[in-house]
Amino acid sequence: MTKRINPDEIDENFILASVKKDKTAGVENVPDSQEKQPPPQEEASLPLEPQKEESRRKRGKGQDYETLFIKESNITARLGKTVYIRKEFHERIQKIVQVIGDNEVSLFSYIDNILSHHFESYQEDINQSYKQKNKDNIL
Repeated sequence: MTKRINPDEIDENFILASVKKDKTAGVENVPDSQEKQPPPQEEASLPLEPQKEESRRKRGKGQDYETLFIKESNITARLGKTVYIRKEFHERIQKIVQVIGDNEVSLFSYIDNILSHHFESYQEDINQSYKQKNKDNIL
């Protein structure tokens, strides 16, 4: 028995915003006067994290969201492992795959593509953290 998706429950704005976010990630303009002012000491560590994440998002090499993530994986799901995720995430991913992927991409492929991109984007950070606790690289 398959669960029917109620089209009224799909958050179209969320899906559109997630696609548009990658296309406009580097478009933000900052006036020159704000660039030259040193940030207060208390807030110095906070602005660095979002900028670091934005640069990681740009590592998609100009590819848009759909070409990065909405594609079939070259590995079959039966060769993978079972992993449990939150119900909300499963429902959200399912909606994304159904709407953006036109039901042509499996949940497995979508998640596999996201994890591949994550490991590519954060490889240096993962290795650095791993080295602090171990001697060799994990990736």
